[in-house]
Amino acid sequence: MINKIKSAIEKYSMLPVGATVVAAVSGGSDSMAMLTALNMLKNEYSIELCAAHVNHCLRGEDADSDEAFVVQKCNEMGIPVHVLRADVAKKAAESGESFEECGRRVRYEFFASIAENALIATAHNLDDRVETFLFNFARGSALRGLCSIPAKRDNIIRPLIDCTKAEIFDFCEKNLIEYVTDATNADVKYARNRIRHNVITELREINPSFESCAARCISAVNEDERFLSSLADELVEKAMTDGGFDASVISEAPAPLKKRAVIKICEKSVDITPEQKFVEKICDLLKDAGSLQINGGVTVRVRRGVLDFPQEEANPEPVKIENGRAAFAGASIETQIININEINNLQNILKQGLEYFLDCDKILGDVTVRSRAAGDKITLKSRGVTKSLKKLFNELAVAPEKRNGIAVFADDGGVILVEGVGCDARAAVTKATEKVMIVKIKR
Repeated sequence: MINKIKSAIEKYSMLPVGATVVAAVSGGSDSMAMLTALNMLKNEYSIELCAAHVNHCLRGEDADSDEAFVVQKCNEMGIPVHVLRADVAKKAAESGESFEECGRRVRYEFFASIAENALIATAHNLDDRVETFLFNFARGSALRGLCSIPAKRDNIIRPLIDCTKAEIFDFCEKNLIEYVTDATNADVKYARNRIRHNVITELREINPSFESCAARCISAVNEDERFLSSLADELVEKAMTDGGFDASVISEAPAPLKKRAVIKICEKSVDITPEQKFVEKICDLLKDAGSLQINGGVTVRVRRGVLDFPQEEANPEPVKIENGRAAFAGASIETQIININEINNLQNILKQGLEYFLDCDKILGDVTVRSRAAGDKITLKSRGVTKSLKKLFNELAVAPEKRNGIAVFADDGGVILVEGVGCDARAAVTKATEKVMIVKIKR
C-alpha cells in the first residue's frame, strides 16, 4: 500500500518539499493508516507532520473515547496533535445547516487554522470514491458530480485515494496499527451505508473487480470533465464585459459548455455553486432576460444583454446639510449660497435646465438628503411634466440596485433636487431669483 500512496503523491504532486501537512485523524482505520504512512514517509518528502482531531460532541462517551485514543496514539508516535471540541448539534441549530454540513465546515475551518499555508490530508480512499460516484449517480448528477472525490483540490490532499478498504485493513494488520470503530458506519439508515453494504456488495457479485473497474470509469470521466472545463473557462473569458458577462456569447455555445460556463460564472462572481435546476433556469434566462433567485438567495439577472448579479444598495439614513456639507451613500455633498449677481452667464445656466442650482427663497425649511421614497415626484422645468422618480429612473435606465444610493434632496414641501436628474421647478432659479444655493455632488 505504501507504493500506491507514493504513486498517488507523485501522480498528483501532493507533497512539495518542506510542506507542512495537517493530517485529519478521526481514529478510524483509514485515518490511522494514513497517519502512519505519512509518518513513515515524512523524511523522504521532507514534510512537517501534525495531526488534528475534531470531537463533534454527538456520540457522548464514545466521542470522548475516540478523542483520548487519537491523542494517546499521536503522543506514542511523537506526532503533534491538535484537538477541537465542537458542539455541532448546537452550531447546526444556530446556522440552519444539517449536522453533516455543519460538521464539515467546522472541521475544515479548524484544520485551516492550525498552520498557515498547510496542506490538509484526509483519509478518503478508493471505496469512498466509488461510493460517492454511485451516490451522485443516484441523485442524477452531471459529469462534474460523477468525477467523485478529487485526489487533490486546492490545499486538500488525499494520499489514500487509490487504495481500497481491504488494502487499508491489511496495512493496519501487518503494521499492528490500532484503530477505533464507529458503530454508525454499520447503520443502513444512512444512504452511504446502504450503498456500501448493499449496492456495492451486489455489484461485486456481478464483477469481483468492480472497484478497479469503477476507478477506471471515474478516471475517464475526470479526463473528459477537465477538457470540457477548460473550454468553459475560455468561454467565460470571452464573455466577460463591463459589469458582467455577455449573455449572447454564453447562450450561443453548445449546451455542455453553456451550463459549465454558468456554473463557473456563479462561482467566480458570488462564490455559489448553483443547483442543477437553477443552472437550467439561468440558461433559459440568457435568451429571455429577467431575473431569478438561486440557492443562497442570490439574484441572477440578464439585463440589456448582460448577465450579472445585482446587489441592491442599502437604504442609507437621511442626513441634513449642516455648515454647507453632508455625506450620503458614498457621496460628498457641498452647498454654497451666493447672490444671483455673483453668477456669470445666468442666461446660459437657465438654458441648461438649472440643474444643481436652487432658489434659496423657495426652499421650505431644512434641506434633507435621503434615498428615494414611495410617492416621490419631480417636475422638471425643462420638460414641463411631473413624473414619479420610479418612472423617471426607468426611463433613464438606472439599474434597480443602484436607485437607493441616488441622492434625493427634499425640503418640507417635497423633492427639490435629484442627483443626476435636476431640480424641481418649484425651487428652480428664475430671473427673479436673488439668492442661489449651488449644490455640488462628488463621488
